Amino acid sequence: MSKKIHFTIVILIFILILLFGASHVWAIQQEESPFTMGEIVVTASKYPEQLLDSIASVEVISREEIEASQSENLAEIVANVVGLEVVDYGNTGGIKAITIRGSSPEQVLILIDGQMANDPQTGKFDLGLIPAEIIEKIEIYRGPASALYGSNALGGVINIMTREGEADEKVTAAIDMGSYKTQKYAVSYQDMEEDISTFITGQYYKTDGDRENSQLNKIAFMGKLSNKLDEQTDLDFSLRFHDYNRGLPGSTDYPSPEAVQEDRNIDLNLNWQKNEEDRDMNAVAWFAFHRVFFDNPGMFGHTGPSIHKTYTAGFSFDTTLYNFSFSDDEDTDSDHILTWGGEVKSNRVDSTDIGNQQAINGAIFIQDTWQANEDDDLKLTAGLRYDYNQLFGGQFNPRVGLNYRLEDEVSFHASVSRAYRVPTFDDLYWPEDAYTGGNPDLVPETAWAYEAGIRYLNEEGDMKAELNMFLKNASQLINWAPDEAGVWRPSNIGSARVNGLELILQSELNEHFSVQANYTYLNAKDLDTDTQLKPKHKIGVGLHYADQVGDNDDNLTIGLDGYVITGRPDDLESYYIFDANLSRDLTINEEDEQKITLQFSIKNLLNQQAELVSGYPLQGRTWLIGASTDF
Repeated sequence: MSKKIHFTIVILIFILILLFGASHVWAIQQEESPFTMGEIVVTASKYPEQLLDSIASVEVISREEIEASQSENLAEIVANVVGLEVVDYGNTGGIKAITIRGSSPEQVLILIDGQMANDPQTGKFDLGLIPAEIIEKIEIYRGPASALYGSNALGGVINIMTREGEADEKVTAAIDMGSYKTQKYAVSYQDMEEDISTFITGQYYKTDGDRENSQLNKIAFMGKLSNKLDEQTDLDFSLRFHDYNRGLPGSTDYPSPEAVQEDRNIDLNLNWQKNEEDRDMNAVAWFAFHRVFFDNPGMFGHTGPSIHKTYTAGFSFDTTLYNFSFSDDEDTDSDHILTWGGEVKSNRVDSTDIGNQQAINGAIFIQDTWQANEDDDLKLTAGLRYDYNQLFGGQFNPRVGLNYRLEDEVSFHASVSRAYRVPTFDDLYWPEDAYTGGNPDLVPETAWAYEAGIRYLNEEGDMKAELNMFLKNASQLINWAPDEAGVWRPSNIGSARVNGLELILQSELNEHFSVQANYTYLNAKDLDTDTQLKPKHKIGVGLHYADQVGDNDDNLTIGLDGYVITGRPDDLESYYIFDANLSRDLTINEEDEQKITLQFSIKNLLNQQAELVSGYPLQGRTWLIGASTDF
């Protein structure tokens, strides 16, 4: 079937769904749209600032947008974001990593409530492990951010803030059923009593998958207590747990019908915040345990399972001083926002493959944002972070940038920064045999990055437009390739140049409809081989409808989101993924205002089975139908 026919079918289906829902709702006006643009960000500067004042390109995804998308996990939530590409190994339980502006997955830092979540053994993070139910907000920093966040931020940062309890005590229960015998059961509890809020959620999910040995069974849990110690101080404690059992079917050329993997994570997080009139202070302490059990009895030369245990502990703090002055002269109007802080973390691995390994990293940073006076439209930012790694010594990473308000609703930003990434434990210590081996002589990857952009955000917050241009020169890249003896091992022989542009358009057309469109052009070249590294073009689109229906103002939302990837390297085929969803509230008890929410979604509507990773076709069209209610 041709692409033209495919797109025609999408539009027809969407129109039919829209007409079905709209026949009940045209007379009702929605008071607040769930797609209002968020304007406050923290990831780009470590303190809250308006998006128009940021010197970096930052994307914000709110809780309302997450719920409307009916996404199952973090990978599905961010798949349509400009500048990002999900590296997906196909089936539901397949590893789902992320790249930003042509980076590798190891170069993208994942933060969860201020805690680094990347696996120190592989450097990656599986986005499929984070259920959508625990996420309150996501901020995506596109571009190198080592001046604030150190290693693993060479490509960018995905910062996840988890949910907290709300004012009204309630229990929410949900059940979903779908393709390939998919079942999902979820329950959550939230409350706020005096100065303590509670949020607890858990889910059980299972599916048979679309290929042999692609089954997935998972249990996920999060509990969070938030205590308001006084008017200025908050203390949050959270516990996250997941048990993730999956079959790994392998590639179509080399299937592995017996391979299985179990991931078990326990994360403890303590977060302290104090917000005074002219000063903010934050401190985070965390501990994470991750156990991976992998076994493939059908593998040639199989000698038993591989078991990897990772222990990560850390502490970070930062302080922001507003209206800071370096001079005692009271007549000066010059204003500074001074931010400084530090971090120490320990990564330890106990592995049947690479043995016992450990590395400790300490860091300090400082950043100053200067504005000549309150009425000046120009803000200048300069920052520097120093990291000392037990294995690789010290790294200085500076960043300078500016933000200029051209108009009240338009700003220009530009920045220059340096970034780095240390090798993973697997890179350094992979066991030596006739086929593969690690390289303990590796040095960190480094890059210089340049960015400029213009951003428009209207006062009402219902229209956004952004254009970014970027360039990154990376060196000492770690490549796995055969050495002179034919053994695959990593070495610092890679250099790359990545340049491109991003265009973002988002608008609420009226009280019911919102649309979005984005385009990414990416020219990522391996300078040593003059080969293309990443797809050149990505086009994302979205159309959403929201209203309140009937006598009880029940919510109705309808959405269609998708993206097209073209210009892929190695003659890989272009592909396009579209998802459709419908959500409808029904009042079942008018006196108690109790509602039941019905949801229906279709993922991969056009049944694309392209290979995002060679040999691993995407799962085809799937559907999920479910219901939830509050008690």
